[in-house]
Order: sequence, then C-alpha cells, then structure tokens
Amino acid sequence: MNIVLVGAGRMGREIAFRLADEGHDITVVDNDADCLEQIANTVDAMTLLGNGADYSVLSQAGVGEADLLIAVTNEDAVNMLCCLSGKKLGVKNTVARVRTMEYFRQMVFLKDELGLSLVLNPEQAAAAEISRILRFPSAAKVDSFAKGRAEMVEHTVMEGCPLCGLRLDKLRSKLTNGILIAVVERNEQVLIPRGDFVLQAGDVMHVVGSPAAISGFFKEIGSYKRSVRNAMLLGGGRISLYLGTYLIGAGIRVKIIERSAEHCEILKEMLPKAEILLGDGTDPRVLEEEGIRTADAFVALTGSDQNNIITGMFAQREGVGKVVVKVNEDTFKLMAGSQKLDSFVLPKNSAAEIIVSYVRGMQHSIHSVGIESLHDIAYGKAEVLEFSINGDAPNLGVPIKDLGIRRDTLIAAIIRNYQCIIPGGNDTMEKNDTVIAVTTKFGMKGFADIFAD
Repeated sequence: MNIVLVGAGRMGREIAFRLADEGHDITVVDNDADCLEQIANTVDAMTLLGNGADYSVLSQAGVGEADLLIAVTNEDAVNMLCCLSGKKLGVKNTVARVRTMEYFRQMVFLKDELGLSLVLNPEQAAAAEISRILRFPSAAKVDSFAKGRAEMVEHTVMEGCPLCGLRLDKLRSKLTNGILIAVVERNEQVLIPRGDFVLQAGDVMHVVGSPAAISGFFKEIGSYKRSVRNAMLLGGGRISLYLGTYLIGAGIRVKIIERSAEHCEILKEMLPKAEILLGDGTDPRVLEEEGIRTADAFVALTGSDQNNIITGMFAQREGVGKVVVKVNEDTFKLMAGSQKLDSFVLPKNSAAEIIVSYVRGMQHSIHSVGIESLHDIAYGKAEVLEFSINGDAPNLGVPIKDLGIRRDTLIAAIIRNYQCIIPGGNDTMEKNDTVIAVTTKFGMKGFADIFAD
C-alpha cells in the first residue's frame, strides 16, 4: 500500500518502521530535518521536508494517490487539518492522532465531519493498558480481546511454583480448566509449546482465558495478588488524566503527585474525586510522606524514562504490591528488565499496534475475514491476532484436529455466545465466532493465513 505519514517524532518513527517492515511504500513528511534524517537512516521510506498541514506539501507527497494518510504530529489541530486537506486531495482513508481529552470526547461527531477513518489516542490506549494490568496485579502485561471476554496475561514461573516440571498435557488434570499457555519465552527463544513441553523456573508464560479463569489460575499456582484498592500515580500528564478516570470509575482511590502547580489545578478540576498533591515525586522523602508503603499500586508516568524506572525500583523496594512504569524507548525497558520491574508500558508501541492492525484490515476485500485487533508479545517476537468471523471463511465446522493449521500458529481461544472457549481437538470454529490466534509468523493479514498452504 502507498501510505503518507505526517509527523516524524518518536511515534511517527515507530509507525514508519512497522509499516515499512510490512512491505508498504511509506512517505514521511515533517518540518524537522533532523527527525527526517533519523527516519532516512533507519527506515526504508521516502522523506519530504515541509509543513504537513500545507495543502501544497501534501500534494507534493502524493496524498491524492495514496491509500492512506496518517497524521501523528504533536498538535491535534494540525493532525485534523492534515486529514481534512488529505480528503480534499482525494485520499480515501485518514488516521489522526488526537490526544486532548476535550477533542477526544467529541470524536463521534468529529470523525464524521472530518471524514476520519480512525482516531488514534496513544495516551488513552496506554491508560487502558495500565488499567487492565491493575485489574490483574499478578500479571506483568494484559491484552484484552472480544470486549474483555478473553485476556492474555504475561507471568514468570518462579522457583517452587506448582508449574515447575509440569508437562502441559497434564495441566488440565493438575490445575483448573479454562486457561491455555499459548506462548513461552525461554533463554531468548519464543516458543509455541505443545503437549510434551515441560515448564521451568524462569519461563515467561503468556496465558489465555476468561478473566475469571485467569484469576482462578493465579490462585491455584500461589501467585494471586489482591485487587488494587488504592493507587499512587507519579506525574500529572494526559495518561494520568485518562488512567485516573478509569480507576475512579472502578472504585479505586487515586492519589496523583505532580510538581507543576498549573497541572495540579487542571487535575483537580478534571478529577474532583482524586487526591492531587503538589510535590516532587522523585524525592523518596515525599513518596514516604505520602504513604507509598501503604499503596497497592504505584504507576510512574513522568516524561523521564530514567525517573520512572528509578522511582519504580524504589516503590518495589518499599513493598508496593504492583508497580507499573511508563517508558518511551524500548532500550530502557531492556536495560531495566533485570531489576524486578515486570510491568512496562510503551505508548508508541500501543499506537503502532493499532495502526498495523488497521492497515492489515484495509488490505482485505469485503468478503474476507480480516483482523479486528493485533498485539505484540514477547518483545515483538510473536503476535496475537483477533478475528471476527462475520461472513464466509475457510474450514468452518471442521474439528481443529483435522485442520492444517500452521506449525508456528496456535488457536488459543474461541469466543462464542459471550463465552470464552479454550479449544481442544474436537472443537470447531463457526460463523459469528471471535477467534484468538497466536503466531510467530509475522505479516498475517486475514483468517485464511493461519492455515498451512
């Protein structure tokens, strides 16, 4: 596909890298020559120096002949103007990054008025991811499918865990039904395990099941952590604003520490039920005075990756049950991975997953079963795909044991009539099902791709 991307910042670079890796023709537009140089040096993409909101620049970038225009600058108004101009030039599909809560609340109206195909809000997506993690404190990462009816959680097998030395084909007889260990990370390898696979201490599991089944699983293996009742958030930016709204709506007490008096006043107005404190949350004495030892969860959301990691390590040392750290660069996540900080959130990655999922869906005809959502797991070495079978699809009604499913792919769950089914060999996939598949084969664009040629 021919794609024009306006905005070459951190998020633009990640999206350009992912889309170029998928084989698309990318043209990146920005008025910052240094940002464009970074793109040119790391991504197989064309670059154009200029103002992406300028009609003539968009025309020069070939927007009129493009399949898709994506605007992800730091300015919501610029992104929306880019998409509006792109529509006038003839592009059919447009995606705008919209971060401000006031704009985002009006998106149902604005999408139609501006002709937007998709509204991208990385901060809201990151807040939603953190809220899912706080619902399952035992998990390092949580991805949700089929409107929350199925979850995939990441968890490390600890020494002494009942799972150590257990063959997966014995799992159902030893522990609760209703879950599936879909992917295991071991010694830099990412494996889709079969029945004869034996779990070891240090393995990182990616487990699929309904929320209730996963909670029961954690209780049985002795890794269950109590629900979060109060959370301390460090930093009062957009993610804190969205996350505070989610948590308060779930009945969780929220305390936000922010060093800017102006931001504190905005937070007090937007989140009247939250406790907003003016102070430097990177000072251990401030965190101790504000009761970090009694917090069920600590979420570091400042603009500094280093500050987030260091305060997260401090919160872990002080005995906080669940610590979540936001980082902007993958390198910091890799460097801090050995410091017992298991839950990291990268907004740029969440945004890129949404874009890749949308673009793959565009590539399919109206009669095919495309991808509803896509999530990277295991440091990007595997993908989890959600398919909604609303029309004709291959191999429906055939027992899974009789299907030629790819060796690098696993049917992890089937959602049917609001129930999450962990499939066995005799189960079938039917029309109107939602199917969750896990694969180490990248580039799948539709349901038919899960089957061997």
